[in-house]
Amino acid sequence: MQLNNNPSSLGSLAKPANSQGSLPNGQYGELLMSELNPVYYGLLKAGKVFSVSGTAANPSAFIGGAAGTPLIGVYNPAGSGVDIVPLQLRMSIRTTGSAAVATDFNFWAVNQGGVAVTGTQTAARNLYSQANAGAAAYCMINTANTAALASTLILPSFSIGLTAATAVTNVALLADDLKGLGMLAPGNYLAWGASVAPTSASVDYALIWAEIAV
Repeated sequence: MQLNNNPSSLGSLAKPANSQGSLPNGQYGELLMSELNPVYYGLLKAGKVFSVSGTAANPSAFIGGAAGTPLIGVYNPAGSGVDIVPLQLRMSIRTTGSAAVATDFNFWAVNQGGVAVTGTQTAARNLYSQANAGAAAYCMINTANTAALASTLILPSFSIGLTAATAVTNVALLADDLKGLGMLAPGNYLAWGASVAPTSASVDYALIWAEIAV
């Protein structure tokens, strides 16, 4: 078997037109990581990393139902030309709520089969330019994900266990280091939500992903 040693055929990233320097890469055009070049530096510098977040939301329950209300919904349009590659999910808890319920947070996904999701959109932020523009992902925050099909549980995320009947604070930062798991091909939908709707809970959360040409 002969290996293809042509870097241009193996998905190397093009240098942005406004770049002042080149990105270090390997034999196959892949970006390198080092102490000088931290793990996400190359993707950030190339303008490929985006984030969407919610602040102090009171979570609705979501267990994969059609047109449900997850905390985060992401649709990759069928003609986007990119794969959406989740890097990390982060959540902090201001209060756990004022009811005794057991709550966990999970990822759900489905191929939309050509049906676009059209819930109220929240623009994703480019983490290099800090502009709310440029992402292919169609994102929704704690709102009904209109036309989303029923989805399947693919990745468990966080659990805060059984909360007390009296609201309490939680100083922990929860980080789910996804490293590309749950990747969305064009036409697919991904949701992250709470299994149970806590009463008067307050959380901050963000999903960070890269968009790589198909």
